[in-house]
Amino acid sequence: MMKKILFLIFLFSGFASLAQQNAEPPKRIVVGRDIGQLKGIRISGRIIDEITGEALVGATITVPELDLTRITDTNGFFELVLDRAEYNLTFRYVGYETIDYPITAVGDGRISIRMIQEDFQLDDVVIYGRDPEKNIRSTDMGAVTLSMNTMRELPPFFGEVDIVRSLATLPGVSQVGEASSGLNVRGGGVDQNLIQFGGAPIYNPSHMFGLFTAFNPDVVNDVTLYKAVVPARFGGRSSAILDIIPKAGSVDKWGVDLMAGTYTGKVSVNGPLIKDKVSILGGFRISYINWLLQTLTDPVLNNSNANFYDGNLVISAPISDNNEFMYSYYTSYDDFAFASDTTISWKNTAHSLQWKSKLSEKLSMEALGFYSGYNFGVFNRSGINDFQINSDILDLGGKLFVSYNFSPTNKVTFGGEYKQIEIQPGELIPGEQGEVLPRKVQNEFGREMAGHFQHEFELGEKLGFSYGLRYDFYQYLGARTVRQYAENQPISDGSAIGEINYADGEVIQSYDGLGPRASIRYSFNKSTSIKAGYNKMYQFIHLISNTATIAPFDLWKLSDNYLKPQIADQYSLGFYKNFKGNIFETSIEFYYKDLQNVVEYKDGANLIVRNHIETELVPAQGQAYGAELYIKKNLGRLTGWISYTYSRALRRVITPYEEENINDGEWYASNFDKPNDLTVIGNYKVSTNTSISATVAYSTGRPVTFPEAKFDYSGNSLAYFDNRNQDRMPDFFRIDFAANFKLKGSGKFFEGDWTFSVLNVLGRKNPYSIFFGDAPGLPPQSLRLALLGVPLPSLSYAIKF
Repeated sequence: MMKKILFLIFLFSGFASLAQQNAEPPKRIVVGRDIGQLKGIRISGRIIDEITGEALVGATITVPELDLTRITDTNGFFELVLDRAEYNLTFRYVGYETIDYPITAVGDGRISIRMIQEDFQLDDVVIYGRDPEKNIRSTDMGAVTLSMNTMRELPPFFGEVDIVRSLATLPGVSQVGEASSGLNVRGGGVDQNLIQFGGAPIYNPSHMFGLFTAFNPDVVNDVTLYKAVVPARFGGRSSAILDIIPKAGSVDKWGVDLMAGTYTGKVSVNGPLIKDKVSILGGFRISYINWLLQTLTDPVLNNSNANFYDGNLVISAPISDNNEFMYSYYTSYDDFAFASDTTISWKNTAHSLQWKSKLSEKLSMEALGFYSGYNFGVFNRSGINDFQINSDILDLGGKLFVSYNFSPTNKVTFGGEYKQIEIQPGELIPGEQGEVLPRKVQNEFGREMAGHFQHEFELGEKLGFSYGLRYDFYQYLGARTVRQYAENQPISDGSAIGEINYADGEVIQSYDGLGPRASIRYSFNKSTSIKAGYNKMYQFIHLISNTATIAPFDLWKLSDNYLKPQIADQYSLGFYKNFKGNIFETSIEFYYKDLQNVVEYKDGANLIVRNHIETELVPAQGQAYGAELYIKKNLGRLTGWISYTYSRALRRVITPYEEENINDGEWYASNFDKPNDLTVIGNYKVSTNTSISATVAYSTGRPVTFPEAKFDYSGNSLAYFDNRNQDRMPDFFRIDFAANFKLKGSGKFFEGDWTFSVLNVLGRKNPYSIFFGDAPGLPPQSLRLALLGVPLPSLSYAIKF
């Protein structure tokens, strides 16, 4: 046997050697016009997708002779400064074939690199960008980029990739429950995250109250979450930025993607409108989930009906190497009919138009205009006191960014933005029968402007700096009638003393502030670095809610005379270490966040259709701190990561009036405070076409307020509540499993993927919410609602042709 093995090894080595001898080496390319220049030769270029013409952002260019690496900018451009000599350039981008490009540099010149996607059987799972050493060498802190290839490695939620839940597997990012929308990032509320698709803000990123994320993964290129030092170009929220980049269609040929799953189905079509110049991509996703609701144990959900869809259209026009236009359209719609004849619906709509231009070898520009709308409605058709509640948000604005590269390691970005926002907080329309009276909350109008700049540079190989400044200016506008209240009294209906009328467009209240951002990186060597950073952000819009997640009937409210902007100061410190040639990536980060003017509601507050909502609110201080541990394996058959976060998210309400203080002015846990959060992800490639994956998640139960006792009042049994958020739900624990099988096609034949997954393999009844029932002679009894109380299998089949 040993002789046979040795013979096979010898035979294989011989064929490999012969193949190498017969293979023609790449031809060396002469770059530049030879005018006798010996030093300071500038070689610039752009890297794009061979099929779509899309710029590849974050691709790496390596010059092994100089031990030099550069990364493409947001337009796919790069620049090298070389001496006159021969070099062997290497171009890499995750998911694309590596290109070896031998050149002879004789003068200033430009090259264009077209990379083609390789077979998606990747051996790596990329989290921190596309450069395997980016987590060590960059000054970014808490900037997390997930490609679609990465998210496909995770066990799918209900049979398909879920963008928001993929991010929630990372340290410092969590959700409050099993079916919850939005993200809680480093102790921030869900409203403290700016979620934008193609540059346009999205106000409710969920389907079915959070069971599904409202983004079709087939039309997404990648997503980036900024959770620590946020670049100065982003603002408007106090916790994090989630930037979702749409995918461009092919400028070369037409293609179709189809997926049919247990709960949803989707289709996307892309191809050239004008060959090699203009592409189009359209995607549509729809649900057929009502049969699942009928299997749930809760009688209300069991007799309910749900429908949702989302659609996308992306038109991309890379008309030249220097100019590219992209139009993006997004819409999503939900309606959920409860068994009690109450229907809740909500809809997102977003348009954006982007222009990227390279004005010179060093100067580039990006301009973007957007329109975003969000509305929801609650309809009661029970026949008794029928009513309808409507609310709307309109957001319209533009942004401009200009970048100047002094050198590959010295870059300045500056720009500005302007937006107008209008909110219709709520209108109650009674039915034809009943005693409900009509009511309409006044519309709100606001205007935001900002100017910003950022400077990134390196001093040698060890030190890197990034600092920036953002100036935010906000105006609260009329037309509006503003109530006045007596001094030295709590703001309440009883302390109202008059009103002031403001004309259309008249400034009622203004706020402004400077938001500095800075980070520094010191590299001990190529695999080890330490970073520190500081970030200050302002937020002029608030989610008024007594829930821990985004509900469609929650109220969005602008800052006004009584509700000041939220302000967040965050300090971060991190240590980063890669092992075994970047196969293993580890980091530990510490953070502390101080929050001002966080919105809390008074005990017993009524938040629905309130014309003077300030009477129900109190300002709070916030405090969040924690440590995040991250270990990731990038290569091999077994890949994955472990993320653990210890964190606290606290609130405190102290006012001049004792009756408005919460928990006697002491610090208390916020609705989404979960001290321990652990996620383990594993993906094992059984063969080229088969892989299995699993996720194990554990977290401390979130805070809740339980009644302490009950008492009788006028013949009614009422619950007595003492301190807020002093109790907790049971701890959360869940295991998910998935298996993926790929069918390979060739030529014009399609190729397909079968995906089988099981959510909640152990059938654990993790509570979605806790509510209380009355039993004679006993304290209030707590009851648990578990939406996924049994193992939930799903099967999907996706094909391409």
